[in-house]
Amino acid sequence: MRPKCLPRARDALDQLLLEHGRVRALLRQYERVRLVDERAADRAALLDSLCDALTLLAHLEERFFYPAAWQVLRDNPPTPADFCDHAQLRSLIAQLDEMPPGDRACDALVADMDGCVVPWMNAAPGGLFLAVRLAGLDTLALGRHMAQWRREQQAQTPVLRRATHPVGSTGLAASGWPQPLCRG
Repeated sequence: MRPKCLPRARDALDQLLLEHGRVRALLRQYERVRLVDERAADRAALLDSLCDALTLLAHLEERFFYPAAWQVLRDNPPTPADFCDHAQLRSLIAQLDEMPPGDRACDALVADMDGCVVPWMNAAPGGLFLAVRLAGLDTLALGRHMAQWRREQQAQTPVLRRATHPVGSTGLAASGWPQPLCRG
């Protein structure tokens, strides 16, 4: 009989990298659907999941990671370019929210989202993530706070449950999420 493996403790940076991977996968999936599938319902569901994942990522960064990064790097403060532009991201999500499902203008907005977040996700591991690790940020403790917040939110908010599962695995977005959502 094999012993049960304990789940690996994920520090804050591991969690953010996992969310980055989820967003990348959704962006690639949207691109495939955009090129092949004309069904508005499929595109709308995928857009909802993408916006939910981006909203979750922005919330984790703003609520937990960025304040901790500023604190630990206060002697050598990062520049605004070291942080993802969540204001621009929220604006793009709000614009998508106003469009009817299947509107071809969504493609341009998703491309803008890609241009907003992918460069940050590419730069973060060798930039800000490395800097906070070298500065001594307790990423394990921060990760525990992030995971606890996520568990509390998952219990209360169906949107967060959908953002952490594959497209179409739950119902429509619920109201009460702290950030704008696509077609919520």
